[in-house]
Amino acid sequence: MLLFASTITNLTDARYFAAREVDFLGFNLEAGTPGYLDPIYMKAMREWVEGPGIAGEFSRADAETVREALEFYGLDAVLLHGAGYLPQLPVLEGKTVLLELDAAAGPEAVGPIMRQAAPWVRWFVLHFPNAPKDEDAAAWKTLTAQFPALLQLSVPPETLPALLADWQPAGILLRGGEEQQVGVKSFDEIEEIFEALEK
Repeated sequence: MLLFASTITNLTDARYFAAREVDFLGFNLEAGTPGYLDPIYMKAMREWVEGPGIAGEFSRADAETVREALEFYGLDAVLLHGAGYLPQLPVLEGKTVLLELDAAAGPEAVGPIMRQAAPWVRWFVLHFPNAPKDEDAAAWKTLTAQFPALLQLSVPPETLPALLADWQPAGILLRGGEEQQVGVKSFDEIEEIFEALEK
C-alpha cells in the first residue's frame, strides 16, 4: 500500500515518516498558502532523510509554474489540490501527478472528474473531511477499483482495516503537523493509524 505524508513542515516529521518507510514526503512549495515551506528548508530536509520520494504540493499555481518547479527542484512527483487543475493537466504529461479531489462532493460528482483526468494522473487522492456515507460505499469501491486512489480519511483508526480491505485503495495520505517545540512532537495519533494498517 502506497503511503504519502503530506504537508511536511519540519525535520521531526520528515524523519519520522521516512523511518516509517512512506513512499512520498510532500512539501507545500507555494508561497502564500497554508503550510508553505520555503524550498530552502525542503532541500535541507531532503539531505537528512533517505528513502521516500519528494513531492511538491500546489493549490493555486498554474501548471506551467508547477512544471518548472518540478524540474528545477528535481521533484519526484507533484500533488495538485483541487479539480480546478483538470484543464491544465496536459501541461504535466509525462510527470508523476497526484490530484486531490474533495470526496464530500460525492462519488457521482467525483467519478466523472477522475475519468477525464485519468490520462495524466498517476494517483488520485480522495479527501474525505468526514467519514464516508454508508450509502456511497459501493460507488466509492467501484471508483477505487477503476482508478488508483489514495484515501485521506477522518475516521477512527480501528475502523481503517475493514474499510481498506473492502475498498482496496492504492494507498492512504497522512498529514504532517506542527511541532510542540523544535524537535519535540507527539505521534500518538499517527502511530494508531500505522498500527491499524499493520493488522
